[in-house]
Amino acid sequence: MTMPGKTEGKGRPGSGLSSPPASPGLHHPGHRPGVPTAVRLAGVSRRYEIGGGTVYALRDVDLEIDEGEFVVVLGPSGSGKTTLLNMIGALDVASGGTISVAGQELTGASRAELSRLRRNTVAFIFQTFNLFPTLTALENVQVAVEITDHAGGARATAEAALAEVGLADRRLHYPAELSGGEQQRVAIARALATGNPILVADEPTGDLDYHTGVQVLDILQQQSRAGHTVIVVTHNREISRIADRVIELSSGHVVSDGPPAGGRADVADLRW
Repeated sequence: MTMPGKTEGKGRPGSGLSSPPASPGLHHPGHRPGVPTAVRLAGVSRRYEIGGGTVYALRDVDLEIDEGEFVVVLGPSGSGKTTLLNMIGALDVASGGTISVAGQELTGASRAELSRLRRNTVAFIFQTFNLFPTLTALENVQVAVEITDHAGGARATAEAALAEVGLADRRLHYPAELSGGEQQRVAIARALATGNPILVADEPTGDLDYHTGVQVLDILQQQSRAGHTVIVVTHNREISRIADRVIELSSGHVVSDGPPAGGRADVADLRW
Protein backbone atom coordinates (compact mmCIF):
# COMPACT_ATOMS: atom_id res chain seq x y z
CA MET A 1 0.00 0.00 0.00
CA THR A 2 1.14 3.59 -0.54
CA MET A 3 2.80 4.93 2.57
CA PRO A 4 1.66 8.44 3.49
CA GLY A 5 4.43 10.67 4.77
CA LYS A 6 7.25 8.35 3.74
CA THR A 7 10.68 9.84 4.38
CA GLU A 8 13.40 9.78 1.77
CA GLY A 9 16.50 9.68 3.91
CA LYS A 10 16.10 13.28 5.16
CA GLY A 11 15.05 14.80 8.46
CA ARG A 12 11.26 15.08 8.66
CA PRO A 13 10.23 18.74 8.39
CA GLY A 14 9.27 20.10 11.79
CA SER A 15 10.38 16.94 13.60
CA GLY A 16 13.07 18.68 15.64
CA LEU A 17 15.43 15.82 14.82
CA SER A 18 18.54 16.79 12.92
CA SER A 19 19.77 15.13 9.76
CA PRO A 20 23.37 13.96 10.20
CA PRO A 21 25.96 14.79 7.54
CA ALA A 22 26.81 12.10 5.04
CA SER A 23 29.21 9.61 6.56
CA PRO A 24 32.29 8.39 4.67
CA GLY A 25 32.23 5.23 6.81
CA LEU A 26 32.37 1.74 5.41
CA HIS A 27 29.22 0.36 3.82
CA HIS A 28 28.17 -3.23 4.40
CA PRO A 29 29.14 -5.77 1.71
CA GLY A 30 25.68 -5.84 0.12
CA HIS A 31 25.28 -2.06 -0.10
CA ARG A 32 23.75 -0.94 -3.39
CA PRO A 33 25.43 2.22 -4.74
CA GLY A 34 23.08 5.17 -4.77
CA VAL A 35 20.62 3.64 -2.29
CA PRO A 36 20.14 5.82 0.82
CA THR A 37 20.94 4.45 4.25
CA ALA A 38 17.86 3.82 6.40
CA VAL A 39 19.68 2.96 9.64
CA ARG A 40 23.22 3.75 10.75
CA LEU A 41 24.85 2.78 14.05
CA ALA A 42 28.42 3.84 14.78
CA GLY A 43 30.22 2.49 17.84
CA VAL A 44 26.92 1.86 19.64
CA SER A 45 26.95 0.29 23.08
CA ARG A 46 24.21 -0.29 25.64
CA ARG A 47 25.32 -1.03 29.17
CA TYR A 48 23.50 -1.53 32.44
CA GLU A 49 24.84 -1.12 35.96
CA ILE A 50 23.69 -4.21 37.87
CA GLY A 51 24.76 -5.24 41.36
CA GLY A 52 27.78 -2.98 41.33
CA GLY A 53 28.96 -4.32 37.97
CA THR A 54 28.53 -3.37 34.33
CA VAL A 55 26.67 -5.60 31.88
CA TYR A 56 26.78 -4.89 28.13
CA ALA A 57 23.75 -5.75 26.00
CA LEU A 58 25.47 -4.24 22.93
CA ARG A 59 29.11 -3.35 22.55
CA ASP A 60 30.75 -1.18 19.87
CA VAL A 61 28.25 -2.06 17.12
CA ASP A 62 28.84 -0.54 13.67
CA LEU A 63 25.97 -1.21 11.29
CA GLU A 64 24.28 0.23 8.22
CA ILE A 65 20.99 -0.90 6.66
CA ASP A 66 19.85 0.33 3.24
CA GLU A 67 16.39 1.61 2.43
CA GLY A 68 14.23 -1.26 1.18
CA GLU A 69 16.42 -4.03 2.60
CA PHE A 70 14.92 -7.13 4.21
CA VAL A 71 17.27 -7.85 7.11
CA VAL A 72 17.07 -10.73 9.59
CA VAL A 73 18.93 -10.41 12.90
CA LEU A 74 19.84 -13.77 14.43
CA GLY A 75 21.20 -14.75 17.80
CA PRO A 76 20.45 -16.72 20.96
CA SER A 77 18.65 -15.26 23.96
CA GLY A 78 20.78 -12.58 25.57
CA SER A 79 22.76 -11.83 22.40
CA GLY A 80 21.43 -8.26 22.11
CA LYS A 81 18.84 -8.75 19.33
CA THR A 82 15.91 -7.06 21.06
CA THR A 83 18.15 -4.32 22.45
CA LEU A 84 19.32 -3.57 18.91
CA LEU A 85 15.71 -3.41 17.70
CA ASN A 86 14.75 -1.11 20.57
CA MET A 87 17.64 1.21 19.69
CA ILE A 88 16.57 1.43 16.05
CA GLY A 89 12.97 2.03 17.10
CA ALA A 90 13.86 4.72 19.65
CA LEU A 91 12.44 2.69 22.53
CA ASP A 92 15.84 2.77 24.24
CA VAL A 93 18.87 5.06 24.12
CA ALA A 94 22.49 4.16 23.58
CA SER A 95 25.08 4.41 26.34
CA GLY A 96 27.69 5.31 23.72
CA GLY A 97 28.04 5.85 19.99
CA THR A 98 25.64 7.42 17.51
CA ILE A 99 22.42 6.26 15.82
CA SER A 100 20.56 7.76 12.87
CA VAL A 101 17.29 6.46 11.47
CA ALA A 102 15.87 7.65 8.13
CA GLY A 103 18.42 10.46 8.20
CA GLN A 104 17.37 11.61 11.66
CA GLU A 105 19.96 11.76 14.41
CA LEU A 106 18.77 10.04 17.59
CA THR A 107 21.80 10.78 19.72
CA GLY A 108 20.88 13.50 22.19
CA ALA A 109 17.28 13.75 20.95
CA SER A 110 14.61 14.74 23.46
CA ARG A 111 11.77 12.44 24.54
CA ALA A 112 9.35 14.41 22.40
CA GLU A 113 11.61 14.07 19.36
CA LEU A 114 11.98 10.33 19.89
CA SER A 115 8.22 10.01 20.26
CA ARG A 116 7.72 11.74 16.91
CA LEU A 117 10.18 9.34 15.30
CA ARG A 118 8.22 6.37 16.65
CA ARG A 119 4.95 7.84 15.37
CA ASN A 120 6.15 8.77 11.91
CA THR A 121 9.19 6.71 10.92
CA VAL A 122 9.36 3.30 12.62
CA ALA A 123 6.45 0.85 12.98
CA PHE A 124 6.63 -2.11 15.38
CA ILE A 125 5.29 -5.64 15.02
CA PHE A 126 5.45 -7.51 18.32
CA GLN A 127 5.44 -11.24 19.02
CA THR A 128 2.58 -10.79 21.51
CA PHE A 129 0.46 -8.69 19.07
CA ASN A 130 -0.36 -5.98 21.68
CA LEU A 131 -3.90 -5.44 20.43
CA PHE A 132 -6.54 -3.59 22.47
CA PRO A 133 -9.00 -6.33 23.51
CA THR A 134 -12.02 -3.99 23.61
CA LEU A 135 -11.43 -2.64 20.08
CA THR A 136 -12.28 -4.37 16.81
CA ALA A 137 -9.56 -5.21 14.31
CA LEU A 138 -10.49 -2.10 12.35
CA GLU A 139 -10.39 0.11 15.44
CA ASN A 140 -7.02 -1.32 16.50
CA VAL A 141 -5.54 -0.34 13.16
CA GLN A 142 -7.34 2.99 12.96
CA VAL A 143 -6.10 4.19 16.35
CA ALA A 144 -2.51 3.63 15.23
CA VAL A 145 -3.08 5.85 12.20
CA GLU A 146 -4.72 8.57 14.28
CA ILE A 147 -1.63 9.15 16.43
CA THR A 148 0.62 9.81 13.43
CA ASP A 149 1.12 13.24 11.90
CA HIS A 150 -0.63 12.13 8.69
CA ALA A 151 -3.91 10.85 10.15
CA GLY A 152 -6.28 12.08 7.43
CA GLY A 153 -8.68 9.39 6.25
CA ALA A 154 -7.71 7.08 9.11
CA ARG A 155 -10.66 4.73 8.70
CA ALA A 156 -10.16 4.27 4.96
CA THR A 157 -6.41 3.74 5.49
CA ALA A 158 -7.10 1.13 8.19
CA GLU A 159 -9.60 -0.71 5.97
CA ALA A 160 -7.11 -0.77 3.09
CA ALA A 161 -4.37 -2.16 5.35
CA LEU A 162 -6.62 -4.93 6.65
CA ALA A 163 -7.62 -5.81 3.10
CA GLU A 164 -3.95 -6.02 2.15
CA VAL A 165 -3.31 -8.68 4.80
CA GLY A 166 -6.48 -10.59 3.86
CA LEU A 167 -8.68 -9.54 6.76
CA ALA A 168 -11.27 -7.29 5.14
CA ASP A 169 -14.04 -9.69 6.15
CA ARG A 170 -12.77 -9.88 9.76
CA ARG A 171 -12.39 -6.15 10.35
CA LEU A 172 -15.33 -5.89 12.80
CA HIS A 173 -14.20 -8.80 14.97
CA TYR A 174 -12.54 -8.39 18.35
CA PRO A 175 -9.12 -9.94 19.10
CA ALA A 176 -10.68 -12.73 21.18
CA GLU A 177 -12.68 -13.73 18.10
CA LEU A 178 -9.56 -14.02 15.92
CA SER A 179 -6.97 -16.79 15.66
CA GLY A 180 -3.34 -16.14 16.61
CA GLY A 181 -2.39 -15.79 12.96
CA GLU A 182 -5.22 -13.35 12.32
CA GLN A 183 -4.20 -11.28 15.34
CA GLN A 184 -0.65 -11.10 14.03
CA ARG A 185 -1.94 -9.97 10.64
CA VAL A 186 -3.92 -7.23 12.39
CA ALA A 187 -0.67 -6.19 14.07
CA ILE A 188 1.04 -6.08 10.67
CA ALA A 189 -1.86 -4.09 9.19
CA ARG A 190 -1.53 -1.66 12.08
CA ALA A 191 2.15 -1.15 11.23
CA LEU A 192 1.48 -0.76 7.50
CA ALA A 193 -1.35 1.70 8.00
CA THR A 194 0.92 4.19 9.77
CA GLY A 195 2.78 4.74 6.49
CA ASN A 196 6.08 4.55 8.36
CA PRO A 197 8.92 3.51 6.05
CA ILE A 198 10.73 1.21 8.51
CA LEU A 199 9.08 -1.95 9.86
CA VAL A 200 10.72 -3.72 12.81
CA ALA A 201 9.42 -7.11 13.92
CA ASP A 202 10.45 -8.88 17.13
CA GLU A 203 9.95 -12.66 16.75
CA PRO A 204 6.83 -12.16 14.58
CA THR A 205 6.35 -15.91 14.06
CA GLY A 206 7.36 -17.02 17.55
CA ASP A 207 3.84 -17.84 18.73
CA LEU A 208 2.52 -19.10 15.39
CA ASP A 209 2.34 -22.49 13.71
CA TYR A 210 4.35 -23.12 10.55
CA HIS A 211 1.55 -22.42 8.06
CA THR A 212 0.53 -19.16 9.71
CA GLY A 213 4.16 -18.12 10.21
CA VAL A 214 4.85 -18.52 6.50
CA GLN A 215 1.83 -16.32 5.70
CA VAL A 216 3.20 -13.60 7.98
CA LEU A 217 6.68 -13.80 6.45
CA ASP A 218 5.22 -13.60 2.95
CA ILE A 219 3.47 -10.34 3.88
CA LEU A 220 6.71 -8.91 5.29
CA GLN A 221 8.65 -9.92 2.18
CA GLN A 222 6.05 -8.24 -0.02
CA GLN A 223 6.43 -5.04 2.00
CA SER A 224 10.18 -5.08 1.46
CA ARG A 225 9.65 -5.45 -2.28
CA ALA A 226 7.27 -2.48 -2.12
CA GLY A 227 10.01 -0.29 -0.65
CA HIS A 228 9.75 -0.69 3.13
CA THR A 229 12.89 -1.36 5.12
CA VAL A 230 12.07 -4.55 7.07
CA ILE A 231 14.12 -5.68 10.08
CA VAL A 232 13.14 -9.00 11.67
CA VAL A 233 14.65 -10.28 14.90
CA THR A 234 14.41 -14.04 15.42
CA HIS A 235 16.16 -17.06 16.89
CA ASN A 236 14.85 -19.18 13.99
CA ARG A 237 17.73 -19.52 11.52
CA GLU A 238 15.44 -20.93 8.82
CA ILE A 239 13.71 -17.57 8.50
CA SER A 240 17.01 -15.93 7.56
CA ARG A 241 16.97 -17.80 4.23
CA ILE A 242 14.45 -15.32 2.75
CA ALA A 243 16.38 -12.20 3.78
CA ASP A 244 18.51 -9.95 1.62
CA ARG A 245 20.98 -9.94 4.47
CA VAL A 246 21.60 -11.79 7.74
CA ILE A 247 23.22 -10.15 10.77
CA GLU A 248 24.21 -12.44 13.63
CA LEU A 249 24.80 -11.23 17.18
CA SER A 250 26.60 -12.93 20.04
CA SER A 251 27.17 -11.39 23.46
CA GLY A 252 26.34 -7.94 22.13
CA HIS A 253 28.73 -8.08 19.16
CA VAL A 254 28.03 -8.44 15.44
CA VAL A 255 29.82 -11.71 14.59
CA SER A 256 28.66 -12.10 10.99
CA ASP A 257 26.98 -9.94 8.36
CA GLY A 258 26.15 -10.94 4.80
CA PRO A 259 23.72 -12.67 2.45
CA PRO A 260 22.06 -15.92 3.56
CA ALA A 261 24.20 -19.01 3.16
CA GLY A 262 23.24 -20.85 0.01
CA GLY A 263 21.51 -17.85 -1.52
CA ARG A 264 18.09 -16.34 -0.97
CA ALA A 265 15.15 -18.73 -0.79
CA ASP A 266 11.44 -18.30 -1.45
CA VAL A 267 9.05 -18.24 1.50
CA ALA A 268 7.46 -21.45 0.19
CA ASP A 269 10.82 -23.24 0.60
CA LEU A 270 11.04 -22.64 4.35
CA ARG A 271 10.68 -25.57 6.76
CA TRP A 272 10.73 -25.65 10.54
